[in-house]
Amino acid sequence: MKRVLIILFIVLAGGAYLGEKMVQDPGYVLLSYQNVTVETSIWVLVLFSFVAFLLVHWALNLFFGIGLPGKSLGLWNRGRVARSTQKRTFKGLVALSEGNWWQAQRLLSQTAPIAAQPLINYLGAAKAAHEQGDKDNTDAFIAKAREAAPQAEVSIGLQEAEVQIDRGHSDHAFTILKRLHSLSPKHSGVLRQLAELHQNQEDWDGLITLIPKLRKHKVLSNEQISAIEEKCYAKMLNSVVDKLPVESTEDSRLKALNKGWKALPNSLNQTPEMISTYARALLHAGSPDNAEKFLRAHIKRTWNDDLIDLYGTIKTTESIRHYKLVLSWLKKQPQHNALLICSARLAMFNEEWEDAVKYFEASIELQPSADTYRSLAKLFEGLGEHDKALEMSQKAMELTEDNSPSIPLPVLVDSSQSEDSPAVTTETEAKS
Repeated sequence: MKRVLIILFIVLAGGAYLGEKMVQDPGYVLLSYQNVTVETSIWVLVLFSFVAFLLVHWALNLFFGIGLPGKSLGLWNRGRVARSTQKRTFKGLVALSEGNWWQAQRLLSQTAPIAAQPLINYLGAAKAAHEQGDKDNTDAFIAKAREAAPQAEVSIGLQEAEVQIDRGHSDHAFTILKRLHSLSPKHSGVLRQLAELHQNQEDWDGLITLIPKLRKHKVLSNEQISAIEEKCYAKMLNSVVDKLPVESTEDSRLKALNKGWKALPNSLNQTPEMISTYARALLHAGSPDNAEKFLRAHIKRTWNDDLIDLYGTIKTTESIRHYKLVLSWLKKQPQHNALLICSARLAMFNEEWEDAVKYFEASIELQPSADTYRSLAKLFEGLGEHDKALEMSQKAMELTEDNSPSIPLPVLVDSSQSEDSPAVTTETEAKS
């Protein structure tokens, strides 16, 4: 407020001073140009010059500012289009996440040419078209995405590979992924799809070479990678013999299996599951003696029921020694169910039928199971004891869950109670 009063005081003082000077001496100005002469006071000339300056300044601003309204209108229109595009893109992405493929394709494809980031729109439209089975538009949108953002080759290639896998073109997808892997060796998405493709194609050797990269770049959890690794090596061991020529010798088959076993990492070659897998591969290769020797060595170090169970299914050239060894184990652990069943089976290999029955019955007394009852039923049937075989089969059925539907069954009734009553009626009628 004080500042305003001071300024007002200065203006009034200046105006009073100038007014006094104008009264004392108005001055005289003569302007002559050719035949035109203008006479006026100096103060009128100053006032005229100031007004002329204001008019010229306003005219120049008006002249140079004529384009301003059009520029503002253009900026406003571009902003409106950008907001509308962003809004429709958002709706398209929501429709895509909800599985509304037709709406997603329409919204994303229409806004892609004017979108700030057309790559997202084109890839989303390609996904929607693919889900609808529209191959032509899918390929067209992927091509437009590559044209709009050639620097995003990995993202575009991943979606293209996924499309080719869904179409059943695994070889084409594999070519794309190998190229992407060369462009970005550490990309988690590329490594994940490569791993899935190797599994789908049952290319276990290729997947084994990829496992270190999956673990290093943490593409999957440690548990998932361990499960994949175990599956790969198990499949590899199971397929070693099948890959060899039919006329290959037992020695060549054993060498191939031994090479595969040595290729296993230390974390796997001591697990009961992998030991069992290798022993079965040896049996498949036609070498039961080597399978027995291998299992025997690991059972002594790893007392595992599954390995003992498998040990009892091997028929070797020295079956008596094999059998006596298990009996020596059984003496130390007479209440071990897996050893009882193993002893029973090996007794059958050596035609020690009474011993086999004894060990099966001991196992049933210790831990009844449907499989043991069935084995004993088959043994009794082979011995001609049909009643006992039937009894064991019935007990096996009692331990087996009955998933058959509940429907009426025939029930025998005493026909002597009534001459008119039927000999057979349904279970429902008997209850009524």
